[in-house]
Amino acid sequence: MIDRGIIKWQPFNSCFNGMNAIEDVKKSKDYVGYPILSEDQLKNLEEQIVEAYNLQLKISLEYYYNGKINTIKGKINYLNIEKKHLNLDGQKLYLKQILKVKKI
Repeated sequence: MIDRGIIKWQPFNSCFNGMNAIEDVKKSKDYVGYPILSEDQLKNLEEQIVEAYNLQLKISLEYYYNGKINTIKGKINYLNIEKKHLNLDGQKLYLKQILKVKKI
């Protein structure tokens, strides 16, 4: 058998440039990794959201989207617990994106 040495790895050399670009994006000051919440925190957030929907309270939500944590304020117009999404003043959010709920 002939040893090809480094030649067998040459086709994958172009992948390293892409990996460097991804690492640069992750290291940028605006990028935030996806926060991990425990089951208790998720259940508590879901209960707060259901209460705000039922009582039509104005709330402030912090949610994760595209490497950033954003804030939105308003009333929940639509809530679907089975599909895990809601509509807050015309913007559709998934429950897994939501990090914090505050009553205003």
